[in-house]
Amino acid sequence: MSPVKAGGASRPAVFVQQLHRAAAQRGRLDPVYQDLSDHWTAILQRLYPVWALIGPGLSDPGHIEIHSRTVYLDSETLLGSRAAIAVGRLERRAILRCFGVALHETMHAKHTKRWAIEHDVELAGSDDPADRQLGVDRRLLEEPRMEAHGVREFPPDSVRGRFVRTALKAAVTDVILPAFVAHVVELAAAGRPLTRDLAARATVYLHARTHYGIVDPAALNGLRELWRAALGDKDLTALDDLYARVVWIPDGELDRLDHAAREYREIVGEPDEPPNPSGSGEPVGSGEGGGESGSDPSEGGERDGGAGTGSLAGALQEAIASARADQLEQLDLDVDLQQVLANASAGGRLANQLGKGTGTGLPTGRMPDRGVDRPPYPDEVQHARRYANRVRQAITHGTRQIDKRTPGGRFDGRAYARGRAQQAAGRPVTSHPWRVVREVRAPIQEPHVGLIIDTSGSMGGYEYALGPIAWIITDGLRQVGGRCATALFGNGVSLLADGRHSLPRVPGIRTGGGTAFAGDAIELVCDQLEMTNPRRPRFVYVLSDGGWSDTRAGVERIRSLAELGVPTVHLSIGIEPLSVECDRITVITDAAQALDHIAVDTVHALRTRRR
Repeated sequence: MSPVKAGGASRPAVFVQQLHRAAAQRGRLDPVYQDLSDHWTAILQRLYPVWALIGPGLSDPGHIEIHSRTVYLDSETLLGSRAAIAVGRLERRAILRCFGVALHETMHAKHTKRWAIEHDVELAGSDDPADRQLGVDRRLLEEPRMEAHGVREFPPDSVRGRFVRTALKAAVTDVILPAFVAHVVELAAAGRPLTRDLAARATVYLHARTHYGIVDPAALNGLRELWRAALGDKDLTALDDLYARVVWIPDGELDRLDHAAREYREIVGEPDEPPNPSGSGEPVGSGEGGGESGSDPSEGGERDGGAGTGSLAGALQEAIASARADQLEQLDLDVDLQQVLANASAGGRLANQLGKGTGTGLPTGRMPDRGVDRPPYPDEVQHARRYANRVRQAITHGTRQIDKRTPGGRFDGRAYARGRAQQAAGRPVTSHPWRVVREVRAPIQEPHVGLIIDTSGSMGGYEYALGPIAWIITDGLRQVGGRCATALFGNGVSLLADGRHSLPRVPGIRTGGGTAFAGDAIELVCDQLEMTNPRRPRFVYVLSDGGWSDTRAGVERIRSLAELGVPTVHLSIGIEPLSVECDRITVITDAAQALDHIAVDTVHALRTRRR
């Protein structure tokens, strides 16, 4: 966000905000704000596995820490005073914009990859001014890019899709744009002209959002004349074409976003001169680098684009008023959204009845104890046999029966008596006492399956099922000649089974710690299996509760597996995962359901290839 709040008051220093956040993480929040945070966490976790902390001075007005998946929201800017929150008398508009900011930050965690943030930090610390400017432009374009991906996840005609879009519209008109207008007003008061760089930033805030329905193009009619005067018809059209491509750039595509940022700078020209550091604004960026709901507009400039800064401020204020009026009219007509907001405002008084969310947290450095615990129980042995029989049936074309005179196979007493009778009557013997039944197999090789299990702290409730799942899948595939390699990731990564040898006992898989090594676990499992043979059914499964995010190495391996025809399936327990790239996401309610999904997938693949 801008160093100036939407309300005009200067925000606290970054160091002060960090102290507030650290205290809030340790539960040192006013009980009113703690109950409110628990309630909003329960609401947001219907969409994504994130945790919300709401309080005064935590951010300006929204920030997300991607490593802990915690959203910080400034209660005074977004909701109102403590007294209004305590009695539950919150304006619908305030609740709506607070949801909008929270969803914007959550979309950062969903679609802004960790390695993209690390790349921005690397550019910001470069000695080359061009690299530093590239980092600024990347973070600016990342805002509409990731938000567009988040909006498209929800159908526009669904209740949830309409609510997400309306909340984001309220966040843009009530939070992001007023902060930008405050900067423009300061520049106008100082006699600064409207520069190409400042006009282009305004197009990123507004015009780029028209490509995915958050800003109504009709509300920008007054601004287009100013943009056209500052940038020219040709460059304004070029920016429109650029934004239309930026909002479709896939997550984690650093090269494509770098290319778009360089193209943006070539169209706009040289950046404005930075202002003298007089405030203590937080660094701009997404996720860990700042993650506020907007980015700092550059101040100053030497070139006048033909329009005044004051004219831009006035046009922006008119656009805000028009958009806000349209949104209020839409909200009055939408009964479903009214009910959602009413439930949210009333729920704050009932928040003390909700349990507090707990996450995986930062890695603690303690590797889980993964010793061998016990022999398999009879029901586990039976499950493995049933799985093996289903795989055999899927591979088998049919049977062929061979009659034999000599022992070997199965003895048929009736056939023996019939043969002796034929022999005694002097007739040709056509019935033989011994039979062998052989299966006719399809030309399909046995499946190879990679199983990756999350052992973070949030998986503690499913610890009882993790060992039996690994043993049943491994033993069942080994009975038919297949292989299952299993890796565990948490505070580290380790190989539980390479698939070449059986598991003599059901492993005891302990949980605890973070989720920093998921990508390494994917690579480790794939190295143990034959993933390049198209005649062999191959799968990679990740069993987790959604509490982990991609790594660049893991995503590269997932994409290379997809090119080989190997699907990566995420079996997410309870909730859709956050920032996970894979071929298919399957939400299950219990860890034991993973057995059914793995069995169905492998058997279906074998039967399809057999046909």
